[in-house]
Amino acid sequence: MDLLLDYLPGLAASGAHIELAPSKPSDNFCAYTLLFPLQSEDSSSRIVVPIISSFNLGRPGEDIVNTLRLTRDKCYWLFAHQNGALPSNTDTQILALRSSKHVMALLPLTTDACMGTLRGPLFEPEKDLIFARFERSHSATETGQLVITIAQDVNSAFKGAVRQARLLLNVLGPLPNTPPLDSYIFEDKLTYCTWNSLQPPTPTTGASALNALEHFHSIGVRPAAFLIDDAWQDVKSFRLQSFGCKQLFLDKFEDLASIVKIAKEKHRVEHVGVWHTIQGYWQGVEPNKFADNIASSRSRRMGTPAQLKKRDLSVMPVTICFMKPYLRKPDYIPHPNSVQDFFNDYYTTLRDAGITFTKCDNMASIDHITSAVEITFAKSGEEVLGNSIDIVTLRKAYIQAVTTAALESFGAANVIWCMGMTPRVLLGEIGLCGKGVKRVVRNSDDCKLDYPNEPDSHRYHVFTNTINALLLNELDVQPDLDMFQTHPYFSPDGEVHDTTTGISQGSFHASFRVFGTGPVTITDAPRKSNPDILSKMVGDSAPTASPSVVVQASTAFTVLNDVFDPRITSAGVGKGLKVYVDKTIGIWNVQSGGGKLVEFITSSDISQALGVPLSSIPALVLYIQSSSPANERVMLRDVSNALHPAAPIRIELDPLGWATVGVVRVESLGERGRLACPGLVDKYLALQGITGTRLADEGSGWSYTIISKCSGTVGIWITSAVSIKGTEVGLIDSSGNWKSSPGPELETEELGKAKWVTLKLKGRSKVVFHLVD
Repeated sequence: MDLLLDYLPGLAASGAHIELAPSKPSDNFCAYTLLFPLQSEDSSSRIVVPIISSFNLGRPGEDIVNTLRLTRDKCYWLFAHQNGALPSNTDTQILALRSSKHVMALLPLTTDACMGTLRGPLFEPEKDLIFARFERSHSATETGQLVITIAQDVNSAFKGAVRQARLLLNVLGPLPNTPPLDSYIFEDKLTYCTWNSLQPPTPTTGASALNALEHFHSIGVRPAAFLIDDAWQDVKSFRLQSFGCKQLFLDKFEDLASIVKIAKEKHRVEHVGVWHTIQGYWQGVEPNKFADNIASSRSRRMGTPAQLKKRDLSVMPVTICFMKPYLRKPDYIPHPNSVQDFFNDYYTTLRDAGITFTKCDNMASIDHITSAVEITFAKSGEEVLGNSIDIVTLRKAYIQAVTTAALESFGAANVIWCMGMTPRVLLGEIGLCGKGVKRVVRNSDDCKLDYPNEPDSHRYHVFTNTINALLLNELDVQPDLDMFQTHPYFSPDGEVHDTTTGISQGSFHASFRVFGTGPVTITDAPRKSNPDILSKMVGDSAPTASPSVVVQASTAFTVLNDVFDPRITSAGVGKGLKVYVDKTIGIWNVQSGGGKLVEFITSSDISQALGVPLSSIPALVLYIQSSSPANERVMLRDVSNALHPAAPIRIELDPLGWATVGVVRVESLGERGRLACPGLVDKYLALQGITGTRLADEGSGWSYTIISKCSGTVGIWITSAVSIKGTEVGLIDSSGNWKSSPGPELETEELGKAKWVTLKLKGRSKVVFHLVD
């Protein structure tokens, strides 16, 4: 408790009941629970909902030197900041305070009836104060809850906070019928999305989208998923008019099913998805249209159209929702009692057209409903006001309706949840309380691909995605790092912005996206793609036309506490943003002001990438790729000691520059021979291009076997004393079998006392090198 009060001395006077959570011997953090009494309101008084209660937690102690926070600068999204100036008018979801020895994380909890967040002071004399804020939807007694963890690093602090939150909310363990892993349709697959792709001067039509798929195939890239984003629905005045497709989008096609059929049969797309908002469209539905629409779509279950006409379907239960002031007029959305039928009918219509997943947008809007009343419509068309709607019931009904409809129509909860980085979403059943079922959730604001005059948005997008993912990776969430384009932006009149920033942004985003475990989504305009960038992300599993394999991370990435350093994002003499995953170090220049930077690969970086103590770092080969060719190399880093420490490796990055460093253990062949395989060396995440290696002693020499995930160029580093006697290569079929044949010609580059050998593979392959010393 003393350490907690050293870092936040004001907690003693906050009014909270503080409890030290029980710990396990394996824990690398300590956790505290703070409980705040939220008293019921006098029922006779005029209560204004929501009810707000705030508690002063005081200022950080003198030992705190850096701060990191995730704040809802926009109501839909979290944004990362490297300062402790919490705003007073919007919510901070999690706050991390760093001292020279520890990181403290503060995570307020949210339940159905009570939303917990952090806020700053209203007045200048209160600068740096931290307030726990609890917002209730009713006047009953509640308990506000806040988790605080203290650990040696930010990864452990966030992980511990989420684990303790689950304990408090009693949401341990997976659901009884957890979908199998193969229900995650985006794993190692490429997705094409129409959003930025179909902007002027490109027509926003299904034909344009199919042209994009055609172009991808022509350059050897085959997306497995095809997402039709906003602009396909039948809408008017921002309200959904039917479950059908907009005629302008269909153009020459008869219906949505026709477009889906071509995408699947001609372009080998496995999954086609469509976009919609949580309330149908941005301002809900057109109520006077949906009596007929629902009757028609239910006819398969409720009777023939003739029978349905005899029923009184002129009254459709609709909820009219009054939103917070930034929305000027109320929305009409389906009543909570009928929203399940609404989405069941919608998703059945989509399934019949061949759709197998959706993107559900505008999630935060249901969090910002302040009141709702039931509306029915008389046969005359007159609105009839009914009872008030319970807001908690409404919020839960909508999420449940979309989830259930997806399960029934698609066989799995194939939904990308978007614009929903709010406490009730992230700490509700989609995030914290998912009970082991991973849901795909957008991890950041939109990537500003169409804002060429805001080049700063590119570097900040990568930074905030990194920090946001530190939280979301601990939830029951698969973070979606958002779509990007491999080509420069071009304006509605066709002008290409091929400035340095415009050209650099493609590989800057691509190299980062593969460090995530969520969907990798491109939104290239038809015939504008950069094949070189795409080929560094994907390969073929076979020479035949099958969906491309994305070479991406298999585990959640981590960071060091250096991520608190404001030099990472500020102008001037900067530092690189470093991320670690699957024995690979990633570095990105996310400085503001377009500055260059000099960074170094140190023993601490290698220790983090390998997950071993500094004292246990073995002999390694480092494989460095970069946006700057001068950084690229393959090199031996031998075992170092106090007398002969290994020198840091210098990396220079231009604006929107990047580097990836594969860290590979060296294996020994007898007394003089050594070798290492950095993977598929033509991919950003080279080590993820192979699934395994095996070294075997054959008496007169050795065999070294490599299994690749897909096509690409495999590389091995060997000392000059080792010779390659022969090579066998064979494609691996779907049953895991392979037929060996003499390998193609090897390319060899002399590296002083070592050699760099590469070999091109045509698909998922097994390679056997026969070696002699």
